[in-house]
Amino acid sequence: MDFATIHSFYTVIIFAAFIGLLIWLFVIKRKPDFDQAANAIFADEQKPKQKQQQESDHE
Repeated sequence: MDFATIHSFYTVIIFAAFIGLLIWLFVIKRKPDFDQAANAIFADEQKPKQKQQQESDHE
């Protein structure tokens, strides 16, 4: 095998991986997982607010 043949196989493999990634991201219903990951940064902020509301309710 010469360099051009190996390079051609590599290009086809990378293209197939790219198409597989697109299918995994956009065709398979993954929106709930992505929404949960996007809101994960706010998880720490919600807990103190809830505690403050509970403390103010008890007063």
